[in-house]
Amino acid sequence: MLTPRIEIDLEKIAHNAKVLKDLYGSRGIDVIGVTKVVCGNPDVAKALVKSGISILADSRIENIRKMRNAGVQAQFLLLRTPCLSQAKAVVKYADISLNTELSVIERLSEYAIDYDSPHKIILMVELGDLREGLMPSDLDNTIKHVLDLEYIELIGIGTNLACFGGVKPDDEKMGYLSATANDVENKYGLTLEFVSGGNSANYNWFMSTKDVGRINNLRLGESIYLGCETLYRQPIPGLYTDAMTLVSEVIESKMKPSVPYGEVCQDAFGNIPEFKDQGQIRRAILGVGLQDVLVSGLTPRLDIEIIGASSDHIIVDAKNIDVNVGNEVEFDLNYGALLSAMTSLYVNKVSSDQLNAQEYCEMVEQKYRKHMQDLPTISIKEDHSPLISLNESGFNLIFEPSIIKDYKYMVREAVFDKIGRISKRLENEDKTLIIRSAWRSFEHQRLLWEERVDSLKKEYPKKQIEEIEELVSYFIAPPSKSMHSTGGAVDALIYDLKNDCVMRFGTNDGLKMNLNDKCYPYHPYITPEAKNNRKLLIGLFEEEDFAVDIKEYWHFDYGNVSWAIETGKEHAIYGRVAHTSNGTGLPGGFLY
Repeated sequence: MLTPRIEIDLEKIAHNAKVLKDLYGSRGIDVIGVTKVVCGNPDVAKALVKSGISILADSRIENIRKMRNAGVQAQFLLLRTPCLSQAKAVVKYADISLNTELSVIERLSEYAIDYDSPHKIILMVELGDLREGLMPSDLDNTIKHVLDLEYIELIGIGTNLACFGGVKPDDEKMGYLSATANDVENKYGLTLEFVSGGNSANYNWFMSTKDVGRINNLRLGESIYLGCETLYRQPIPGLYTDAMTLVSEVIESKMKPSVPYGEVCQDAFGNIPEFKDQGQIRRAILGVGLQDVLVSGLTPRLDIEIIGASSDHIIVDAKNIDVNVGNEVEFDLNYGALLSAMTSLYVNKVSSDQLNAQEYCEMVEQKYRKHMQDLPTISIKEDHSPLISLNESGFNLIFEPSIIKDYKYMVREAVFDKIGRISKRLENEDKTLIIRSAWRSFEHQRLLWEERVDSLKKEYPKKQIEEIEELVSYFIAPPSKSMHSTGGAVDALIYDLKNDCVMRFGTNDGLKMNLNDKCYPYHPYITPEAKNNRKLLIGLFEEEDFAVDIKEYWHFDYGNVSWAIETGKEHAIYGRVAHTSNGTGLPGGFLY
């Protein structure tokens, strides 16, 4: 996958949102989902709505417009006091806005009249944090004027604490806001729909208070995305704290001194750095920096230490961790780091819609079971075409090293010609086809099977052999059942000559493959880059009448029984081949 990136686990965010909605709802407090830290990400917004949140709040009208255009079905609240210059857009895109300035509300009224669209407002009251809010002594006069404005509907009052001044929401503050709400209603004959007591910082007050008073609304962001309250950043029981992950890539890993040598002056940001002398250390450099993220807000998930950062690099002491170039390193983020990373144009945002992914994987598994049931029913009319070595073809190909010494990468004659044409098309795009594997003998398949079994035994020492073999069978066929034994199966990837690397397909690190359900060809939780690369690879082979494997985007079948099932052919033309070397490249026998 592309790096640096933010991985957004939508299922965990949806879980946190639902738990918090139920928790606060148990005492009559509704939740507004704040989307500003995720920059109005439509996938996140839809996850919040699915969790039962009906109002979304953002401080940027651009983000609200983005969510509306993406079809998010919710009411939208502008979280920041509107700019005079944006009043028209606020009336057009926001259903509700928080307000403190009478001149702004008057401008909102003018545009609401023009659009014939009433606009709802919540007046914010200053209770000590000294960010936005009317001074309590000015509230009465403001309300009188607001009630005279056409097309403006006063639906609530609110306050904001612990954002700028760090002032704690407590019984005194919430009691004052409740009393203010009662006074407003009694004096002006209103029924306030919202008495909005604050944000994620209100968790400790809520858990300790005996009476929530008139508070019936909170605006939550950080506790939904990071699973913590915001006064002391303690985890909230039952919530995920790892729904957001920053992933960066190692671009250098070397033994170097722990202290710079030479005369030390200011660094790139005007600081004079200080370092502790630890002798030689493993210094790894990551391809992400201060231009991408607030580095001080990152916590590595590995036992490594951030030494410092420049605009484009983070330097870490890898300690005893073996980190190599190309490895990915994961970080937890605090609110500031998350805000900066989500705002950065240089950080890719990848959403894991596990609900869609789960449905897709279940569909794949169901199709695979049906496929396996159908295999014995397909007849084979063997055409007896020979096996030919791609290794000796002269085609522009790259060959992945094999577990078998002097492996010839043999395929049937028709497959040989098809690979030649695919190779030529890629050559015109400055790319090269990588052949990972082709025809395999039973012995070859057995070695692959046993190698994977041994690997998983070490990884899962407590699992029974039956469980291990079931895991292996997800991506490696038993020796007697592999389509590679027909000479009609090819495993392939693509090398990008311009960028001098194996293209990224979502589960590969170069030629190394991470075997999991993201290997399913059309898995939704992969980057746009990986999706485009898979589209290219699969398209090239499908143009030559290959069928992509149900579970492996790199595996392609032609002529065998899997191909016949997937392409709707009446019969297969290739059976299994037991090859014996006779110097001619001809199959030594056929097994049906």
